[in-house]
Amino acid sequence: MTIPTLPVEDTAALSADIKLLGNTLGTIIREQHGDDAFDLVERVRRLAKARRAGDDTAHTDLITLIDGLNDTDLRVLVKAFSNYFQLINIAEDSQRVRVLRQREHNGTLTESIDDALADLKSKGMTAAQLHELLSGTEARLVLTAHPSESRRREILLKLRQIAVLIRDHDRVNLLPREAADMRDALAEQIEEMWHTRPVRATKATVADEVNFGLYFITTVIMDAVVNIYTDLFDLLEKHYPNYNWNDIPSPVRFASWVGGDRDGNPNVTADVTLQTLATLHEAARQVYLYDVGELRTVLTQAADELDINGDATTFDLALIEQAAFKFPGEIYRQQMELIYQRLQANEYRKSEDLLADLQPVADSLAKHGGQRAARGRLGRLVMKVKLFGMNMVPLEIREDASRHTHALDELFRTYGLAYDYPNMPEEEKQLLLTRELRNERPLFPENPEFSPITNEVIATWRTIAAAHQRYGVHCIDTVIASMSKLPSDVLTMLLLAREVGIDPHMHIVPLFETVDDLINAPATMQTLFENREYRHHLTRRGNVQQIMLGYSDSNKDGGYLAANWNLYKAQASLIGPCRAAGVTMELFHGRGGSIGRGGGPTNRAIMAAPPGSLQGRIKMTEQGEVIGFRYSNPEITHRHFNQLLHAVMIASANMDNQPIPTEWTDLMEQLAATGRTAYRDLVYESDGFLDYWQQTTPISELGKLQISSRPARRSKGGFAALRAIPWVFSWMQSRAIIPSWYGVGTALNAVSKDPATLETLQAMYERWRFFRALMKNLPLDLVKADMGIVAHYATLADESLLPFFQRIQAEHTLASAQVTVISQQKYLLESAPVLHTSIERRNPYVDPLNFIQVRLLRELRELEVDSPAYDDKLRTVLATINGVAAGMKTTG
Repeated sequence: MTIPTLPVEDTAALSADIKLLGNTLGTIIREQHGDDAFDLVERVRRLAKARRAGDDTAHTDLITLIDGLNDTDLRVLVKAFSNYFQLINIAEDSQRVRVLRQREHNGTLTESIDDALADLKSKGMTAAQLHELLSGTEARLVLTAHPSESRRREILLKLRQIAVLIRDHDRVNLLPREAADMRDALAEQIEEMWHTRPVRATKATVADEVNFGLYFITTVIMDAVVNIYTDLFDLLEKHYPNYNWNDIPSPVRFASWVGGDRDGNPNVTADVTLQTLATLHEAARQVYLYDVGELRTVLTQAADELDINGDATTFDLALIEQAAFKFPGEIYRQQMELIYQRLQANEYRKSEDLLADLQPVADSLAKHGGQRAARGRLGRLVMKVKLFGMNMVPLEIREDASRHTHALDELFRTYGLAYDYPNMPEEEKQLLLTRELRNERPLFPENPEFSPITNEVIATWRTIAAAHQRYGVHCIDTVIASMSKLPSDVLTMLLLAREVGIDPHMHIVPLFETVDDLINAPATMQTLFENREYRHHLTRRGNVQQIMLGYSDSNKDGGYLAANWNLYKAQASLIGPCRAAGVTMELFHGRGGSIGRGGGPTNRAIMAAPPGSLQGRIKMTEQGEVIGFRYSNPEITHRHFNQLLHAVMIASANMDNQPIPTEWTDLMEQLAATGRTAYRDLVYESDGFLDYWQQTTPISELGKLQISSRPARRSKGGFAALRAIPWVFSWMQSRAIIPSWYGVGTALNAVSKDPATLETLQAMYERWRFFRALMKNLPLDLVKADMGIVAHYATLADESLLPFFQRIQAEHTLASAQVTVISQQKYLLESAPVLHTSIERRNPYVDPLNFIQVRLLRELRELEVDSPAYDDKLRTVLATINGVAAGMKTTG
């Protein structure tokens, strides 16, 4: 049968969705505030569009109009445009799903598991070789509580319901009365959104963050992981039939930092970590209770119909007798009833125990003609339990290396082992730590009476040991030291793990964050591999070493080019020491959502990694708003998993990578050095720049946006102590976005004047995946950046600081020109027309929010802090922050 081709680029449905959502929002505005309010919103929108079309009069008129409005009108405008963006995001997601489905229908969908398997097979990979590859493949996605999601969970729930309504409207031929009901339901959700505070009134707690992550895990992620696992098996059968694939593990796994990441967050204590584990366990139990309850209803097969009485011996007969009166002759329902009762009584502490009760039912069904029932709901439940266990996801612990050092300093002083441990030479630290690793006497006293930092460090490690006893060793399997610099930082974690008896069960992970630390990472790991105690630990862990690379702080430290180049070099240079030591390297990428924090398409980033650096296993953080964008819509999640696994399989196979010419790497070295100099000259070495930043962005106000339990700074101190997220977030709000591109124009311009070098850069763009990814990510934030808006924010600064705006504007012009020349495009994002159109569609709506924010910031900063007027004004400022974030589809 011939499958008809569907038009992929048809945007009529998108336009219809936008019209439906926009008109419904307009109806709500009229109902709530009258025609005058609606007319005001329309007038502002028209002026913003005219301004974008080049009408200078419209620019002046828009500012004059906004500056003349009262606070009530401003709040209506902020709410109108902010809600509009939330709705447009849904419409664009729906269109993306539409296009993906059309391409899959037409057989033109690329970057999928199907695509990867076909590619590998065409290049000669045998089934046995693929089996070996997949047996060692795991992409672990780690949810974090990094504060870059400005939307409340309550808003996300409403948005999801709206998305479901739009999806059903798109795929079902509704009767007139059904269409009317759908429009009423849509209006109801939008009305509720209109009356819902967009930002939190109180500071988020760790428990709030845990529940936020669980919302995505239980509503989308669990089923999506099961789906991608079953898809993998089906596609393996398609491309490599008649081969036994049964023992292939799931290549997609999840973990969480939420409730375990205490790096700079005093609210994550040992007690909070234990409570988080209890919450995760309870969430898993509730999911399985629901599924078992459903199975208890549908597994109605009679024993005499399938001749399965003999299989009763595999079940717990004594307990079955208790359920027999309720479901006589229906042995599977009886077993589900017993499992349900055990789940209710919270008897299952480990997944193995629950599987021991579920698996015999599936085996019996499969044996006696119930293969579909065994593979269906029951099979999915068995898979869920195998993949998520009774703890839902493993919790990972992160702590700042300096706090570990502080704790050891106090302990060593107490025992007379060292009296100034932090300032000891590195070699002496390593000798002392190695000696203590061999010492069997306790290091922690029974009742610690040290400083709060040391007491909490001891409590944390003892908590991990207690959690292993209560929930099994898989509940916490990773400990990370942020700001790791030297081998002693890693040996310290090993010593603390061994002290509480969990050494064999933990990945000990250094996190290299600054540019210098990335450069020194290979030497650090080489030293560790040569340490006998550390090698003993690795042997017990299967000779797998996780190494985490920080994208945010490296960018904040050295700018876009230097950070990305040194991250690339660190990955490449770590291959040798790991290979020589017989260690499987598992890189852990601490990527954020924005380009300035390592953001961009995941598959592009994986494919751009140095050849040989991906050895089947990879970890990546999923942070802030990225979680909402990827895991709110099941079909977008499914696509994300396909792209992820396509890249992991192709990159791990490493079948088509060519050597990188030395000329290219030398030129990249030069670009990174020049870009870093330009970036640091502005950010670190120009007196007054930090004042300009604080005056022209809402950085001070961001700290009052109650989206995280974590402070904006790691500790007391100046710019160095500020986290990368608010640094990027603040520049995103003012539309400057300098962390993503500042220094790029200067670096490229310095070399591209030579025609031969320009030709080399263009060849690098065409043939080097790393450089191509570097250049293809840039246009998104160069286009989102808007110097006209930045100029308006500059009016908030002292006149003496205005030259900084001129420097930013000049560098933006230079970077935009250079990127278009090197990519040989007529304009930025020419090769990504959908993205370009999306940004153009949004600009007339996000611009008014920026103008309103500038006015409100000016007024807010003239008020007395903590006065009623200040609090009232601040609420509206925070609402503009939320709205701009929705419009930009990026925060930090």
